[in-house]
Amino acid sequence: IQQRQFNKASNSTYCIFMVNKPYAITCSVVAFYIPFLLMVLAYHRIYEARLHPQEPRLHPQEVQQHPQEPRQHPPDQHSTHRMKTETKAAKTLCIIMGCFCLCWAPFFVTNIVDPFINYTVPGKLWTAFLWLGYINSGLNPFLYAFLNKAFRRAFLIILCCGDERYRRPSILGQTVPCSTTTINGSTHVLR
Repeated sequence: IQQRQFNKASNSTYCIFMVNKPYAITCSVVAFYIPFLLMVLAYHRIYEARLHPQEPRLHPQEVQQHPQEPRQHPPDQHSTHRMKTETKAAKTLCIIMGCFCLCWAPFFVTNIVDPFINYTVPGKLWTAFLWLGYINSGLNPFLYAFLNKAFRRAFLIILCCGDERYRRPSILGQTVPCSTTTINGSTHVLR
């Protein structure tokens, strides 16, 4: 510890944040491992739901006419669209959470291991792992923009100061300039 605190180049000492074992475990478990476990459990449930979709619907008349051989109808267009939307949302969430876990895992593993190996993890490795975690925050806007059409459109509108090229065309035809306001927690459009 004394060697790590002393900066030979400037002949001065500097402060190093070193944590004890209980703090390292508690901090890492609360900030990373519990959220990671909850995400894995949530994804496991989503995956199971995907494997066991609802049975195709049966029309009551057909069940009465042929009770031994009920005919199954393919899912309607709304169900198919909903399934595609849910699959895309799950894929987006999986990629975003996967990047979060990959970027922050090295830091939080090192955070727990370092006190148990007598603080021998090199400072440069600590810094690299910490910056990898910070990079995750910088990646998120790009991931959302790449994976989500609505977010991409909103992002372009903000970056381009409301340029009409990026606005969704109105069903009613001509768009009326508008602004929004928030009243009691809900957003209202003012025209």
